[in-house]
Amino acid sequence: MTRSTLFIFLSSACIGMACKGNDKGGTDWLGEERDARMISDVYTWLCDDGTEYQGVFKQQISLEFAPDGLGSLAPPSAGGCQLDKDMFPADAGAAGADLPDLSSDPRWASAVDSGELSELAAGFWRDDVTGNVHSCNDITDLLESGVELTDAGLLTGISTPAPPEVPVVEFDGLTYHPETGAETIEWGDPIVASWADHGWEEVWVQIRREREGEAWESVTCNATGDSSFTMEQDFWDLMDEDLEVEQNNIYVAFTMSKEEVTEDELKVEAVTRAMAVGIVQD
Repeated sequence: MTRSTLFIFLSSACIGMACKGNDKGGTDWLGEERDARMISDVYTWLCDDGTEYQGVFKQQISLEFAPDGLGSLAPPSAGGCQLDKDMFPADAGAAGADLPDLSSDPRWASAVDSGELSELAAGFWRDDVTGNVHSCNDITDLLESGVELTDAGLLTGISTPAPPEVPVVEFDGLTYHPETGAETIEWGDPIVASWADHGWEEVWVQIRREREGEAWESVTCNATGDSSFTMEQDFWDLMDEDLEVEQNNIYVAFTMSKEEVTEDELKVEAVTRAMAVGIVQD
Protein backbone atom coordinates (compact mmCIF):
# COMPACT_ATOMS: atom_id res chain seq x y z
CA MET A 1 0.00 0.00 0.00
CA THR A 2 1.46 3.36 -1.02
CA ARG A 3 1.69 6.28 1.39
CA SER A 4 -1.05 8.18 -0.48
CA THR A 5 -3.31 5.11 -0.52
CA LEU A 6 -2.77 4.66 3.24
CA PHE A 7 -3.71 8.30 3.85
CA ILE A 8 -6.95 7.87 1.88
CA PHE A 9 -7.76 4.68 3.80
CA LEU A 10 -7.22 6.29 7.20
CA SER A 11 -9.21 9.38 6.25
CA SER A 12 -12.13 7.25 5.09
CA ALA A 13 -12.02 5.18 8.27
CA CYS A 14 -12.26 8.33 10.38
CA ILE A 15 -15.54 9.26 8.73
CA GLY A 16 -17.29 6.21 10.19
CA MET A 17 -15.79 6.19 13.70
CA ALA A 18 -14.72 8.52 16.49
CA CYS A 19 -11.06 9.23 15.58
CA LYS A 20 -9.04 10.66 18.41
CA GLY A 21 -6.78 13.65 18.48
CA ASN A 22 -4.00 14.03 21.05
CA ASP A 23 -5.37 10.92 22.82
CA LYS A 24 -8.36 12.86 24.14
CA GLY A 25 -12.04 12.27 23.39
CA GLY A 26 -13.46 11.49 19.96
CA THR A 27 -13.94 14.30 17.46
CA ASP A 28 -17.69 13.73 17.54
CA TRP A 29 -17.84 15.51 20.93
CA LEU A 30 -15.26 18.26 20.50
CA GLY A 31 -17.78 20.87 19.34
CA GLU A 32 -19.33 23.61 21.48
CA GLU A 33 -22.52 21.82 22.53
CA ARG A 34 -22.94 19.70 25.68
CA ASP A 35 -22.41 15.97 25.35
CA ALA A 36 -24.04 14.48 28.45
CA ARG A 37 -26.37 15.30 31.31
CA MET A 38 -27.10 13.63 34.64
CA ILE A 39 -30.23 14.65 36.56
CA SER A 40 -31.21 13.75 40.10
CA ASP A 41 -34.92 14.51 40.48
CA VAL A 42 -36.54 14.42 43.89
CA TYR A 43 -40.30 14.95 44.10
CA THR A 44 -41.52 16.44 47.37
CA TRP A 45 -44.74 16.95 49.27
CA LEU A 46 -45.68 18.69 52.49
CA CYS A 47 -44.88 16.65 55.61
CA ASP A 48 -45.44 17.51 59.27
CA ASP A 49 -43.68 16.03 62.31
CA GLY A 50 -44.61 18.99 64.47
CA THR A 51 -42.89 21.27 61.97
CA GLU A 52 -43.85 21.46 58.30
CA TYR A 53 -41.19 20.55 55.75
CA GLN A 54 -40.89 19.18 52.20
CA GLY A 55 -40.46 15.41 52.42
CA VAL A 56 -39.45 13.02 49.66
CA PHE A 57 -42.03 10.74 48.06
CA LYS A 58 -40.13 9.86 44.88
CA GLN A 59 -36.58 9.97 43.50
CA GLN A 60 -35.56 9.45 39.87
CA ILE A 61 -32.09 9.59 38.32
CA SER A 62 -31.47 9.92 34.58
CA LEU A 63 -28.44 10.04 32.30
CA GLU A 64 -28.26 11.30 28.71
CA PHE A 65 -25.38 10.89 26.26
CA ALA A 66 -25.66 12.75 22.95
CA PRO A 67 -22.19 13.77 21.68
CA ASP A 68 -22.26 17.45 20.76
CA GLY A 69 -26.05 17.26 20.40
CA LEU A 70 -27.66 17.47 23.83
CA GLY A 71 -30.91 19.44 23.93
CA SER A 72 -31.38 22.33 26.36
CA LEU A 73 -33.36 22.04 29.59
CA ALA A 74 -33.28 25.77 30.27
CA PRO A 75 -36.67 27.21 31.28
CA PRO A 76 -38.03 30.36 29.60
CA SER A 77 -36.33 33.64 30.48
CA ALA A 78 -37.05 35.07 33.95
CA GLY A 79 -40.71 36.01 34.24
CA GLY A 80 -41.57 34.30 30.95
CA CYS A 81 -43.76 31.27 30.17
CA GLN A 82 -43.74 28.68 27.38
CA LEU A 83 -46.38 26.23 26.22
CA ASP A 84 -45.45 22.52 26.15
CA LYS A 85 -41.81 22.98 27.16
CA ASP A 86 -40.45 19.49 27.94
CA MET A 87 -38.54 19.64 31.23
CA PHE A 88 -38.49 15.87 31.79
CA PRO A 89 -36.44 14.14 29.07
CA ALA A 90 -37.43 10.59 28.16
CA ASP A 91 -34.63 10.09 25.63
CA ALA A 92 -31.38 11.73 24.51
CA GLY A 93 -32.76 13.01 21.21
CA ALA A 94 -31.59 12.25 17.69
CA ALA A 95 -27.91 12.39 18.74
CA GLY A 96 -28.33 9.74 21.48
CA ALA A 97 -25.48 7.23 21.35
CA ASP A 98 -23.77 4.38 23.21
CA LEU A 99 -21.40 5.44 25.98
CA PRO A 100 -17.77 4.52 25.17
CA ASP A 101 -16.03 2.16 27.62
CA LEU A 102 -19.34 1.18 29.25
CA SER A 103 -19.15 -2.48 30.26
CA SER A 104 -22.58 -2.77 31.92
CA ASP A 105 -25.49 -0.59 32.99
CA PRO A 106 -24.25 2.69 34.53
CA ARG A 107 -24.09 2.64 38.31
CA TRP A 108 -24.57 5.50 40.79
CA ALA A 109 -24.20 6.08 44.53
CA SER A 110 -25.15 8.69 47.10
CA ALA A 111 -24.41 9.02 50.81
CA VAL A 112 -27.35 6.74 51.64
CA ASP A 113 -28.12 4.62 48.58
CA SER A 114 -26.84 3.18 45.31
CA GLY A 115 -28.23 1.56 42.19
CA GLU A 116 -28.02 1.18 38.44
CA LEU A 117 -29.61 2.94 35.51
CA SER A 118 -31.53 0.96 32.89
CA GLU A 119 -31.22 1.86 29.20
CA LEU A 120 -34.59 3.04 27.87
CA ALA A 121 -33.47 4.52 24.53
CA ALA A 122 -30.26 5.18 22.62
CA GLY A 123 -28.03 7.23 24.92
CA PHE A 124 -30.65 7.41 27.70
CA TRP A 125 -30.68 5.60 31.06
CA ARG A 126 -32.95 5.99 34.10
CA ASP A 127 -33.44 4.59 37.58
CA ASP A 128 -36.79 4.98 39.35
CA VAL A 129 -35.09 4.78 42.71
CA THR A 130 -38.05 4.72 45.08
CA GLY A 131 -40.80 3.39 42.82
CA ASN A 132 -44.25 4.07 44.28
CA VAL A 133 -43.10 4.20 47.90
CA HIS A 134 -44.18 7.56 49.35
CA SER A 135 -42.20 8.69 52.40
CA CYS A 136 -41.39 11.81 54.33
CA ASN A 137 -37.60 11.43 54.22
CA ASP A 138 -35.76 14.73 54.26
CA ILE A 139 -34.23 15.63 50.89
CA THR A 140 -31.10 17.07 52.52
CA ASP A 141 -30.44 13.75 54.27
CA LEU A 142 -31.13 11.87 51.05
CA LEU A 143 -28.81 13.91 48.84
CA GLU A 144 -26.42 15.57 51.27
CA SER A 145 -23.44 15.02 48.96
CA GLY A 146 -25.25 14.69 45.63
CA VAL A 147 -25.34 11.59 43.42
CA GLU A 148 -22.17 10.27 41.75
CA LEU A 149 -21.72 7.99 38.75
CA THR A 150 -19.49 5.19 40.08
CA ASP A 151 -19.32 3.00 36.96
CA ALA A 152 -20.33 4.77 33.76
CA GLY A 153 -17.46 4.50 31.30
CA LEU A 154 -16.06 7.91 30.37
CA LEU A 155 -18.59 9.60 32.70
CA THR A 156 -17.48 7.80 35.88
CA GLY A 157 -16.99 10.33 38.68
CA ILE A 158 -19.56 12.87 37.47
CA SER A 159 -21.74 14.01 40.39
CA THR A 160 -24.79 16.21 40.89
CA PRO A 161 -24.68 19.26 43.20
CA ALA A 162 -25.51 18.80 46.88
CA PRO A 163 -28.89 20.47 47.55
CA PRO A 164 -29.59 23.37 49.88
CA GLU A 165 -32.55 23.11 52.25
CA VAL A 166 -35.84 22.89 50.36
CA PRO A 167 -38.32 25.59 51.39
CA VAL A 168 -41.88 24.73 52.37
CA VAL A 169 -44.23 25.21 49.40
CA GLU A 170 -47.89 26.04 50.02
CA PHE A 171 -50.62 25.61 47.39
CA ASP A 172 -53.77 27.72 47.82
CA GLY A 173 -56.93 27.61 45.71
CA LEU A 174 -57.21 23.82 45.36
CA THR A 175 -60.73 22.35 45.17
CA TYR A 176 -61.59 20.40 48.33
CA HIS A 177 -63.89 17.36 48.07
CA PRO A 178 -65.55 16.80 51.48
CA GLU A 179 -66.87 13.36 50.54
CA THR A 180 -63.32 12.00 50.03
CA GLY A 181 -61.16 14.55 51.84
CA ALA A 182 -59.09 14.91 48.65
CA GLU A 183 -57.92 18.10 47.00
CA THR A 184 -57.72 18.53 43.23
CA ILE A 185 -57.10 21.27 40.69
CA GLU A 186 -60.23 21.76 38.64
CA TRP A 187 -60.29 23.62 35.34
CA GLY A 188 -60.14 27.37 36.02
CA ASP A 189 -59.13 27.12 39.69
CA PRO A 190 -57.09 30.21 40.70
CA ILE A 191 -53.99 28.58 42.18
CA VAL A 192 -51.34 30.37 44.22
CA ALA A 193 -48.07 28.60 45.03
CA SER A 194 -45.80 30.30 47.58
CA TRP A 195 -42.47 29.41 49.15
CA ALA A 196 -39.98 30.74 51.68
CA ASP A 197 -36.45 32.07 51.10
CA HIS A 198 -33.97 29.49 49.84
CA GLY A 199 -30.47 28.99 48.41
CA TRP A 200 -31.36 27.32 45.11
CA GLU A 201 -30.11 28.84 41.86
CA GLU A 202 -33.30 28.72 39.82
CA VAL A 203 -37.04 28.17 40.26
CA TRP A 204 -39.55 27.24 37.59
CA VAL A 205 -43.21 26.33 37.75
CA GLN A 206 -44.97 23.90 35.43
CA ILE A 207 -48.74 23.64 35.11
CA ARG A 208 -49.43 20.14 33.85
CA ARG A 209 -52.49 18.37 32.43
CA GLU A 210 -51.66 14.74 33.15
CA ARG A 211 -52.70 11.28 32.06
CA GLU A 212 -51.01 8.30 33.78
CA GLY A 213 -48.51 10.74 35.29
CA GLU A 214 -47.42 12.13 31.92
CA ALA A 215 -48.09 15.70 30.81
CA TRP A 216 -50.30 15.88 27.72
CA GLU A 217 -50.30 19.66 27.88
CA SER A 218 -48.28 22.08 29.99
CA VAL A 219 -47.17 25.65 30.59
CA THR A 220 -43.72 26.28 32.09
CA CYS A 221 -42.86 29.62 33.74
CA ASN A 222 -39.57 30.90 35.15
CA ALA A 223 -40.15 32.08 38.73
CA THR A 224 -36.50 32.66 39.68
CA GLY A 225 -36.25 35.54 42.16
CA ASP A 226 -39.93 35.33 43.13
CA SER A 227 -41.49 33.90 46.29
CA SER A 228 -44.87 33.01 44.78
CA PHE A 229 -46.65 32.17 41.55
CA THR A 230 -50.28 32.94 40.75
CA MET A 231 -52.17 30.94 38.15
CA GLU A 232 -55.26 32.79 36.97
CA GLN A 233 -57.56 32.58 33.95
CA ASP A 234 -54.93 33.88 31.51
CA PHE A 235 -52.87 30.72 32.14
CA TRP A 236 -55.87 28.43 31.70
CA ASP A 237 -56.63 30.22 28.42
CA LEU A 238 -53.30 28.97 27.03
CA MET A 239 -54.56 25.37 27.26
CA ASP A 240 -57.38 23.26 25.83
CA GLU A 241 -60.29 22.67 28.22
CA ASP A 242 -61.60 19.85 26.00
CA LEU A 243 -58.41 17.81 26.26
CA GLU A 244 -59.18 14.55 28.07
CA VAL A 245 -56.86 14.22 31.08
CA GLU A 246 -56.98 12.45 34.43
CA GLN A 247 -55.87 15.41 36.53
CA ASN A 248 -54.47 18.91 36.46
CA ASN A 249 -51.28 19.45 38.45
CA ILE A 250 -48.66 22.04 39.31
CA TYR A 251 -44.95 21.52 40.03
CA VAL A 252 -42.63 24.06 41.67
CA ALA A 253 -39.06 23.06 40.81
CA PHE A 254 -35.94 24.26 42.64
CA THR A 255 -32.75 23.54 40.70
CA MET A 256 -28.98 23.51 41.12
CA SER A 257 -26.63 22.71 38.25
CA LYS A 258 -22.95 22.61 37.41
CA GLU A 259 -20.84 22.09 34.31
CA GLU A 260 -17.93 19.64 34.16
CA VAL A 261 -15.40 18.77 31.46
CA THR A 262 -13.94 15.28 31.72
CA GLU A 263 -10.37 14.23 30.92
CA ASP A 264 -11.70 13.07 27.55
CA GLU A 265 -13.12 16.59 26.95
CA LEU A 266 -16.74 15.57 27.33
CA LYS A 267 -18.90 18.53 28.35
CA VAL A 268 -21.32 17.37 31.04
CA GLU A 269 -24.21 19.09 32.81
CA ALA A 270 -25.08 17.75 36.29
CA VAL A 271 -28.41 18.82 37.81
CA THR A 272 -30.21 18.40 41.13
CA ARG A 273 -33.91 19.28 41.15
CA ALA A 274 -36.40 19.29 44.03
CA MET A 275 -39.97 19.48 42.78
CA ALA A 276 -42.87 20.27 45.09
CA VAL A 277 -45.99 18.68 43.56
CA GLY A 278 -49.46 20.10 44.14
CA ILE A 279 -51.47 16.91 43.69
CA VAL A 280 -49.83 13.61 44.70
CA GLN A 281 -51.54 10.42 43.52
CA ASP A 282 -51.50 7.44 45.92
